[in-house]
Amino acid sequence: MVSWGQADNVSNDQKNILVIGGSVAGLGVGLTLSADGHRVTILESDPSPMPESHAEAFETWERKGAPQVWHSHALLGKLHKLIKERAPGLLDELLARGAEELPFADMARRMIENPTFEPEDEEIVLLACRRITFEWVLRRHVLDTGLVDFKDGVAVTGLAATKDSTTGLPLVTGVRLKERDGTERTLEADLIVDASGRRSKLKHWLTEIGARPILEESEPCGIFYTSRFYRLHEGAEPPMLEGPIVGEDLGYMKAGLFPGDDRVFSLTLAVSPDDAVMRSVLHQPGFEAAAAAVPRVAGWVSPETSAPISKIHAMTNLRNTRRQFVVDGEPVALGVLAVGDAAIHANPITGRGCTLAWMGAAMLADALQKIPNDLRALALEIDTQIEEHIIPWYQMQVQQDRDGIETERALQRGEDPFQVTKADGSTDPKAFMRSVIREGLMPAMRSDIVVLRRFMRFGNLLDPPGDLMRDPDLLQRILAVYNTRSEREPLLQGPTRSEMVDILQSLAA
Repeated sequence: MVSWGQADNVSNDQKNILVIGGSVAGLGVGLTLSADGHRVTILESDPSPMPESHAEAFETWERKGAPQVWHSHALLGKLHKLIKERAPGLLDELLARGAEELPFADMARRMIENPTFEPEDEEIVLLACRRITFEWVLRRHVLDTGLVDFKDGVAVTGLAATKDSTTGLPLVTGVRLKERDGTERTLEADLIVDASGRRSKLKHWLTEIGARPILEESEPCGIFYTSRFYRLHEGAEPPMLEGPIVGEDLGYMKAGLFPGDDRVFSLTLAVSPDDAVMRSVLHQPGFEAAAAAVPRVAGWVSPETSAPISKIHAMTNLRNTRRQFVVDGEPVALGVLAVGDAAIHANPITGRGCTLAWMGAAMLADALQKIPNDLRALALEIDTQIEEHIIPWYQMQVQQDRDGIETERALQRGEDPFQVTKADGSTDPKAFMRSVIREGLMPAMRSDIVVLRRFMRFGNLLDPPGDLMRDPDLLQRILAVYNTRSEREPLLQGPTRSEMVDILQSLAA
């Protein structure tokens, strides 16, 4: 394994590679592939020049093609591990600009008395860093390597292709693009990598060159969300942060508070698009009133502790989407691959996007080393890796969102989605599992190092996805805590939906 940005392993299989999109996914691809000696050109449509500093980037950098930079992000343990192993210089640059490492050990000591640690716990380290800071430092790092040609203000408008003589499949040989001055031309390459995000036009470009339709599935996440950034006052001490973030799921609303760099943190409120009253959080009075009503958040956003440094940004039309470029065992085209959100994107509330994008970049680099000269085999290998390492996370999120939508609709009807016993005396299995998670798993994480460790490794993508509740030992530990729920005070969460409705409706009155 070679550190990204150190192209000292140039091989005879060097390729000319075009990457569409210059955000986190595209930059990650550029680092990995240039480190292996490939000639990489990144094509970024946004024409906004790169600011002089990460602080200036927060104030002035227009990233119209990446609206997610203005929302909360979790840079998970798997991403930290990839950076530490493959790009230690990048990690140093992030820390020098105010990013902070959040080790599992520190969190465990705050939550559990005399915890016992294991060697693997050292892998669980998150990065507290604003998304825009991360992207600015990452792009600066890529440019400083001198190994990647970065072109901004360049809009890709389609693919150039011929027919592969062996398979009969469309063979992509380059891209059609429009320069900043309006000039149109074709740029040739050995391989095209689409890292243009959830708004990718690749499926339409493939249709234009005669490829068979890709398979695409998509369904709503059940939320939209709004975010705002704050800076802690000098000398101000915020409330104790037990975990790496403050997270509250009230059923009808999710609140997530994420520490960032330079004493900055962000708050995201997520609610259902179908809940008319809760849409008040789109605007400053409703956002502030809702934040102040959630106890674990209120102390952070109080005027005595912090001050807002951004407007309230919204992100809507959130969908879980999977695009398959291998259909019935065959690639729809050769010479073009998709990574990150261009291939698969899920509910961003879990903060997995950046991490999964870099996992995809690493998969691509490894596959290209293994299969440098067979585009069909390369496409099939990437598809296999995605199915094994990324699709399970996507499928899990789809199921969680379906349950979240069901829970929120029950609350709107005035029902209790956590009521385990039905009117006929039988047990509602979904309600039981929701109750176990709320009254068993969540408090167990505050008292049992084994439960906390498993949950954090899972949540940080360090362990493969799976149903934690199917682990007999873990389930026994969680149920032991669940069975004592009547003997302890409930976890401090926040107002009921009816109480929050009163708070928000009083603003209009």
